[in-house]
Amino acid sequence: MGDYQMWLQFTDGRAGIVDFSDDLWGEDLEPLRDPITFAELVLDEGLATLSWERGGIDISPSYLYSKLESVQ
Repeated sequence: MGDYQMWLQFTDGRAGIVDFSDDLWGEDLEPLRDPITFAELVLDEGLATLSWERGGIDISPSYLYSKLESVQ
């Protein structure tokens, strides 16, 4: 989708783009400012969310859902 953006679909059928452009601040999320590192995201099926192995970072599913922008 582009730097710091991803398309997601939730089990309730809601789908759209999540844009992290304005969210990658603070010491914990700083590694994700590197687009190559950001692109290393994986689906953590145990937590049912996105995570990045490098840095042990994961994002709350409810936060992802709240950030979802409908695709027009």
